[in-house]
Amino acid sequence: MKGIKENFAKLFDDPNRVTLKDSLNNLTTEYDDFEFKEIEIKDYILAKHIIGMANTNGGIIILGVKETENGLKPCGLESNTDTTDMKKQLAKYLPHELSYEIYQIDYNERDEWDNLKNKSFKIIKIEFTPEYIPFLPIKESTEYKRTDIFCRKNSSTTRCEYDDLQDIFNKRKSINRYRITALTLRNELEELKILSSYNTVLNQAFNFLNPSFFKTVKDLERRKIKYIEQGLNIEDID
Repeated sequence: MKGIKENFAKLFDDPNRVTLKDSLNNLTTEYDDFEFKEIEIKDYILAKHIIGMANTNGGIIILGVKETENGLKPCGLESNTDTTDMKKQLAKYLPHELSYEIYQIDYNERDEWDNLKNKSFKIIKIEFTPEYIPFLPIKESTEYKRTDIFCRKNSSTTRCEYDDLQDIFNKRKSINRYRITALTLRNELEELKILSSYNTVLNQAFNFLNPSFFKTVKDLERRKIKYIEQGLNIEDID
């Protein structure tokens, strides 16, 4: 199991011909974070698997690999859609916050590729972004509605039950929901600057004119500083 996880991590970090070969040599079946399809499946079905992984822990879908009784068989893709066109089709079903990428992996006839020679595969890497879960399809299909929530369980994609939903919500709550990114930090500091401008010596001298207003501003300033500290994970640093 350790070797499987190590190879999975390498493939997830850097999907290429070498990491794919190593992973296929070590994997014997599907897992919650691995899915194999022999051919390019319909876009709405592929979207369902992507959503299921995104709602669980992320993962990888490999197209061009058949699961048999004797293990995995890398058969390669006969029909090979352009990755850009595939993403356009998937965009009809996937929310834009869902982060994933499609990699085209082609092997030449070099002997080192063994049974992968002259075969093509696609790797779909799905990121785990708990701040956005649960993801739902943005378009209905013949197999699901827009209100359906999917997850990965027992090496398959399934509709969420009560316990599955609780697990998803707990994962979302476990992250710092006040996290501040570099893109929003400037705005937060500008707002703090405006609040601080009311806390000057001159304004304090005249706060008897409207003490409730200045008290409110002072409290807002304190809470804004606390918010920024939490977002930057520095609230407990001296």
